[in-house]
Amino acid sequence: METKLTKQDILELFEKQSKSFEQLIIRERKETEKRHKEADERHREADERFEKKLGQLAGTWGKFVAEMVKPKIIDLFREKGIQIRTSLQNAEGYIGDERYYEIDLLLINSEYAVAVEIKSSLSVDDVKEHLERLEKIKKVQPERVNLSGITIFGAVAGMIVESDADRYAYKKGLFVLRQKGNLVEIVNDANFKPQEWKTEY
Repeated sequence: METKLTKQDILELFEKQSKSFEQLIIRERKETEKRHKEADERHREADERFEKKLGQLAGTWGKFVAEMVKPKIIDLFREKGIQIRTSLQNAEGYIGDERYYEIDLLLINSEYAVAVEIKSSLSVDDVKEHLERLEKIKKVQPERVNLSGITIFGAVAGMIVESDADRYAYKKGLFVLRQKGNLVEIVNDANFKPQEWKTEY
């Protein structure tokens, strides 16, 4: 026997289906929110792990600079005939209020200064950037120190020195320092002729 649906039956059916669809949407929204929350939590934990690793790396890097490079570098340059009297970390030069350059380590005596760029991993691009800094420090006096009439040498140092970076730096007249075990050494040989940057102020 065929049953005919009235308009009321159809309206009630639509309403029932609408409620079911609405409940489905709510469940899906809740599931999506739950997944997003879990993903956010995973991202937060990953960020915390990253920050922790970064802090450990910064600690290792700071130790490399403080304990290995800075204390020994003066003796290393004395062996090269450059008598260092003063060392200045993070020397900055400004044009107006804008920082023009920053030198990781500046070693100074009455005639010479050595501007040292220190990297955890030294690349050819790092060497190129340091050559640009040397052109800048030649033109603009750094804060807290007078380099008028001084000849500047350049040097680069790295815990790891990437392929060709040391040879490129050598060819450009830069001293190259690298880690060897627990020591730091200048790898330039006796034939090396350092490039000179004469200050213009």
